[in-house]
Amino acid sequence: MIIAVIPAKGFSRRLKGKNMIAVNGKPLLFYTIEYAKKSKLIDKIYISTDDKKIEEYALENNVGIIRRPESLGGETPILDVYRHSFDSLDFKSEIEALVGLQCDHPDRNVGVDNSIEDFRLKKIDVLYSKDKNGKRNGAHFIIAKNVLIGDEIINEKIITDDCTNIHFLDDIKKVEAKLK
Repeated sequence: MIIAVIPAKGFSRRLKGKNMIAVNGKPLLFYTIEYAKKSKLIDKIYISTDDKKIEEYALENNVGIIRRPESLGGETPILDVYRHSFDSLDFKSEIEALVGLQCDHPDRNVGVDNSIEDFRLKKIDVLYSKDKNGKRNGAHFIIAKNVLIGDEIINEKIITDDCTNIHFLDDIKKVEAKLK
């Protein structure tokens, strides 16, 4: 089983309420939910959040909720958020991998199923994405079960997805033009 987890905290240091800010009339979170729903390989989708408004939006869109504790807010390493999500589920034994999809990349260029197929084919522990300049982004982060339970990362793969990384209002304006 493959699960997707979309981390969507309520507070953002640089752009207040970022995950629910409107991009072409829809919350930023909408684009990542739709991206995950297009997958034929993802079995279940969850939002990891500490925010009631985000939780309500996720439920309206038929997405599961993982309530994130306050201790996993702020500048928490994303792998800790994904491990918490994994540990929160009752069916851990059935999970092959977790697909982490951060909200701030609404214009991804690489299909999630392509990433999952590559992950499976190469039998790697972690697949993550970088932009064209080599800077890591949260567009794709696929983690094998063995890493989620604490094993060391031995095999990793980096893919390039030169999508927008939204941090400021100017980034919203740029991505709105790209998505039209």
